Amino acid sequence: MNRKVGLLLPRSVIYPSIGFDLMAGLKSGLENIGISDAEVKTESIGLGADDKQVFTVCEKLLFDGAGIVAGYVNPTTAEKLEPLFASANAIFIALDAGYHFPSSFEKHPHVFYLSLQGALCIRTNTLTATKEGKKSMAFTGSFYDSGYRTAFAFNSGLDDGGGKITYNLITPLKRADMTLEPLMAHLKEQEVDAVFASFCGDMLQDFCLAAATDNVFKDHALYGSSFAGEEQWLEQIPYPGVDMKVCVPWATTLDNESNAHFTESLKRNNQKVNIFSLLGWEAAQLIGKALVRPIVEAITMLEGFTFSSPRGIVQVDAITHVCHAPVYEAWVKKNNETGNCVLEVIRESPYTEEQRSKLAHDINNISGPMSSWQNAYACLDS
Repeated sequence: MNRKVGLLLPRSVIYPSIGFDLMAGLKSGLENIGISDAEVKTESIGLGADDKQVFTVCEKLLFDGAGIVAGYVNPTTAEKLEPLFASANAIFIALDAGYHFPSSFEKHPHVFYLSLQGALCIRTNTLTATKEGKKSMAFTGSFYDSGYRTAFAFNSGLDDGGGKITYNLITPLKRADMTLEPLMAHLKEQEVDAVFASFCGDMLQDFCLAAATDNVFKDHALYGSSFAGEEQWLEQIPYPGVDMKVCVPWATTLDNESNAHFTESLKRNNQKVNIFSLLGWEAAQLIGKALVRPIVEAITMLEGFTFSSPRGIVQVDAITHVCHAPVYEAWVKKNNETGNCVLEVIRESPYTEEQRSKLAHDINNISGPMSSWQNAYACLDS
């Protein structure tokens, strides 16, 4: 039986170990389900922005005998791979941050999607804010984040919750020009209940440092995007002066058997436990279900497939092939030992499925062109 698996590896200066993390999670996940003899072949896809490059390396892996390929790519890139994988009678597993939108939820029989559900997290957190009485909200995001679907998800969620946007601040492209002064002026001039922040990596670091230096949010509630609650960066980021509420796809502290096994097995091998190793681990669960079966049978088995993940129960929707997973309300708080940030999970969000349905409605009803960065979030060059 064919036991060759392909893995597409992206590059990122914000997450320089992303390729190693995806591979570590994949190997750990395969071991978890008793597969020790799978041959994993890798190919680099740079920042994931070039669809032709992705197509070419997938074609190479398929010619080399891989029956299943997983890769961290945009959902629209994955859609374009359907004809190739249909022709090769193979399966592609698309891994992504959830900061891009698919072009639609049309079913692509040979493509399955595992997402960190970033836009869903943003929409859910925005609804949480409005239910907590925060109806007038200002938005701020990095120039980088603003090229994705952060602002759209926030706007749509706030509108559904009966709220209104009072101000938008997009911080400059050059980190050296970072300033929150326009936002500070707005908060003094207008009645604002809360601020929503969308940043990641070193840009999140700059935002929190600026916020702490000028005590920007001392009189306002602060909410953030899912990558504003990403633990790998939080531990090296200064506390912004107030707690920030976020909605995240997963946390190291989640109390379930799969998460305990996942974290322990990676730490035992001196490998990173993060959202990217999580995606690799989950890809292994799909691969294990499909690896030694004829592709037609494997596709049928994966449609509606449910498994226990470190982030909870994950189900592959039988109609769309998109994963459905929990998201979690959490606080970014101060680590009193380091002075930096730490993530503290509150609960699984009770609004997830409602917001998933509304997000799908938004995506299916977008009309006209929408511009976007083409690279996979957050894969950046220096």
